[in-house]
Amino acid sequence: MEPTITCEGDEPAAIRPLIRAGLGIGLLPSAARRATSQPPVAWLRVEAAGCRRTLRFVWREDTYLSAAAQRFGDFAIERMRARA
Repeated sequence: MEPTITCEGDEPAAIRPLIRAGLGIGLLPSAARRATSQPPVAWLRVEAAGCRRTLRFVWREDTYLSAAAQRFGDFAIERMRARA
């Protein structure tokens, strides 16, 4: 049975209050757990082979990018390629 998805978002600060209000469940990264100003919710760890999260690395090509930002970009891209 497939779940009925009625709302999707990528901002844990907006999702947690909806969960706390009893409007459903959510999948959030563990980093969202550390937000102390958010309402309390119950947490379960999900370890499933098909459970994945897609991250995007984005920058504007028509603007200045500092040397540090360029090095970080190179590092992040190389790290993700090594995991693929």
